[in-house]
Amino acid sequence: MRHLLMTLPAALIAVVLVVAGLWAWQGAADWVLDWNVGRPDVAVWAVRSVSVAAIAAAQVILLALVCARLYGRGAFDSALAYTAGAACALACVSALACGLAAR
Repeated sequence: MRHLLMTLPAALIAVVLVVAGLWAWQGAADWVLDWNVGRPDVAVWAVRSVSVAAIAAAQVILLALVCARLYGRGAFDSALAYTAGAACALACVSALACGLAAR
């Protein structure tokens, strides 16, 4: 029962992050048209970088919380979780840089 209390909300949060990331990727060009930015092509990549960061964060949640609780934590799972975390961090930095460059 204790596993269910942690894994179910974590899995739902991960699903919401993936859906939000895919929605942001698809709607990036339309959103940027509404904004008044100097370089809309760079602003599109800023939004898309945020969506990559959201999907990578969902992978970290799934690997570190859901899969680790259900199947146990192994070295390969930890390596994948750290790699997804690094991808999330790099995507956040890229989104910030692109957002500043688009102004």
